[in-house]
Amino acid sequence: MPIITESDFAAQIKSGNFKNAYFICGEEKYLVDHYTRQLTDKILQSKCNNSFNLQNFSSPELDIDALNSAVEALPLMAPFKCVRIFDLNLDKETLDTVKKLKGIIADIPETTVLIISFPNLNLDLKRSSRYSSFIKLFEKHGDLLNLQALSKPKLQRQIINWAEKLSCTLSEKNAQLIIDKCGNNLLILKNEIEKLCAYANGSEITSQIIDEVVVCNFEANVFELTKAIMAKNCDRAFEILDILLFKKEEPIAILSVMASSYIDMCRVNAALQSGKNIQAVAEIFDYKRKMFRLENAQTQLKYDVNLKKSLRGCIDLITKTDVMLKSSRMDPKILLEKLIVKLIIC
Repeated sequence: MPIITESDFAAQIKSGNFKNAYFICGEEKYLVDHYTRQLTDKILQSKCNNSFNLQNFSSPELDIDALNSAVEALPLMAPFKCVRIFDLNLDKETLDTVKKLKGIIADIPETTVLIISFPNLNLDLKRSSRYSSFIKLFEKHGDLLNLQALSKPKLQRQIINWAEKLSCTLSEKNAQLIIDKCGNNLLILKNEIEKLCAYANGSEITSQIIDEVVVCNFEANVFELTKAIMAKNCDRAFEILDILLFKKEEPIAILSVMASSYIDMCRVNAALQSGKNIQAVAEIFDYKRKMFRLENAQTQLKYDVNLKKSLRGCIDLITKTDVMLKSSRMDPKILLEKLIVKLIIC
């Protein structure tokens, strides 16, 4: 199965020169769903009722006989029929079902387009032997579109484009502010852009509007807490901690995200001292959707020379607090407040 790019895929959709099978997967679930819908709509272009030419299946417990009938059936008053399988979980299907499915894919009629889409299920295509052997079958029969998380510039450009389509302007700086507050999930970002544009009513989306409208997710709030600690802003750190606890966030979860920020900085610092860059860190550890964390860690280390010397001590303090949260009866809020003060003076 040839791996195609988004531009190649867009060209196929525009030309209508479809393959008979598509395997659409990847980390960015918003794009998986978006391109699956876009391809389906293009395939089903017809004056008749498109529902007659669309059949959906899901996994596990795939009805393989019904799938075979759907694939073999001719389209009704249209050039193509579209058959979709969502979140095909080969690890939970029987060997007989997988064998029959391979047979179906190897002999798809010219009038049928089969789409295997993964809008929810995460795949590790390199490690799963079942998927590896299954994917090889597609080399003669279809295309693979593997949608990875967008880079920082592409993510900024995407939400700026969304704002422009809704008649609002958004600067790169403020686009990054939204990402910092919401994370890099495209579905969440799209919802926030729609809210911001409705509030801005055709004008510029300013940092003030973002602060008033955007609600930070849990992880973003904890990262803001960590930033306040690194900035030696005790009042702001306590304010954010109060907000998190008011929202009934678990103290252990708060500490876990805090710890991840310091671990990021330790890894980046070790890489830089060894003459490596943050890309090397991303390749060794699991930062597929979290490259922005390494970029933030590098920026923090760049502007805070003393932080490099105190990282080990900070992690020791976090570790001791983690043990106390899990083993003592002390008020978790007091333990976290003590940790914040110690980290600020560390």
